[in-house]
Amino acid sequence: MKIIKILSHTILTLAFVAYIAYQFRTDPIHMFSGKRLSGDEFSYPSDWAFSNDYSRIAVETRPGNPHSVTTICFIHEGNLYIPARDGSGKDWTQYVLADSRVRLKMGDRVYPAAMHRVTTLQRNDVLVTILTKYPQLDSSPETTGDLWLFRVSDR
Repeated sequence: MKIIKILSHTILTLAFVAYIAYQFRTDPIHMFSGKRLSGDEFSYPSDWAFSNDYSRIAVETRPGNPHSVTTICFIHEGNLYIPARDGSGKDWTQYVLADSRVRLKMGDRVYPAAMHRVTTLQRNDVLVTILTKYPQLDSSPETTGDLWLFRVSDR
């Protein structure tokens, strides 16, 4: 009985500490969203070629109440794109539709930008580009059926 009491107190204490830490988070961690991105802010780059050096980036949406996520990015025909698998079911994509202002973090640098949903690109061309950078991704119709694409631009 004493062991159960100690375990329950330990679990409650850990849960409390995790809750407090979650309230003060900044950057997202893997599948856990974050708030305002940490790091020095730099001006919008004229060329995003350096983004190919990063397999994962962070996107901060909703400037008034920041919400950030980790995702991937790729360059297609000279433009930077950010895809969202199951885009219609994600909070961050809805935030971008409501307010296009975002901040992108690559490495330790944060860049102000805007993102706009694109529906006019040829799906197969885009998938080839994505799979060139990320060959490990599954491109089956079941996993790309609700693929949303956002083009990054200067604010």
